[in-house]
Amino acid sequence: MWSIAGRTNTVYLFGSVHLLKPGEFALQGDFLQAYEEAAAVYLEVDMDDLSPSAVASATVARAIDPQGRTLEELMGSDAAQARASATTAGIDLSALDRLEPWFAGLAVVTQALAREGYAADTGVEQIVLARAAADGKEILGLETLDEQLAALDSMDIGVQREFLLKALDDAQRPASELERFLQSWQDGDDKALAAELATEFAGMPDLYRSLMVERNRKWALKISDLLGESHDYLVVVGALHLVGPDGLPQMLQERGHAVTRRGSSPGN
Repeated sequence: MWSIAGRTNTVYLFGSVHLLKPGEFALQGDFLQAYEEAAAVYLEVDMDDLSPSAVASATVARAIDPQGRTLEELMGSDAAQARASATTAGIDLSALDRLEPWFAGLAVVTQALAREGYAADTGVEQIVLARAAADGKEILGLETLDEQLAALDSMDIGVQREFLLKALDDAQRPASELERFLQSWQDGDDKALAAELATEFAGMPDLYRSLMVERNRKWALKISDLLGESHDYLVVVGALHLVGPDGLPQMLQERGHAVTRRGSSPGN
């Protein structure tokens, strides 16, 4: 967690993990204090105002190729590698054949994590949403759902292919590697998380720029605007968005804001 001092307010930044096992996150310590002080909570996307049908409609509009091409066709010369990786990872790629590569990649990640017992319902965002609903606290988004989907959908087809291949490779990683990442998150080990970020996107600068850098820049502008207000805010985004030279704390510091690292374990 970080705190950023505004003229008359404070914005707190917290790095989340979107899918977790039950009991791996609870509102406590510095996070609970920041939550209680905040007039509103910003997530990457404001999901509490979206109905399931609206989410499904927006997703389908982006996830399926408008020209009707199959995943196999869109993967082109990388199709054989994708099929081989999917077989090794135990993923049925044929079930994703109507999807564009970027969305198929998201589906692969979700399936792989679900097999290990990780789910969005017990991830940070859903726990925060449930608490905010009970408390009547406002939830807002740094970007709309369509903006988030568009950031992925607008990626060059070559970058989308990289994204799916990376997801299939990640699905083959041993559970111990994921557990090490989660332990680094629990410990608030910024250096370990930054190393994970560098490993995740090694050799894929275009994907890194699309998923991390460009979105972080937009979010930094939004957070800078919040620092001109009078109310305190809590901003919750994926943990890897907050580490490394292109992380939000660094970007905000470069914009002249006073950024302070705070200590608190997110675990239960």
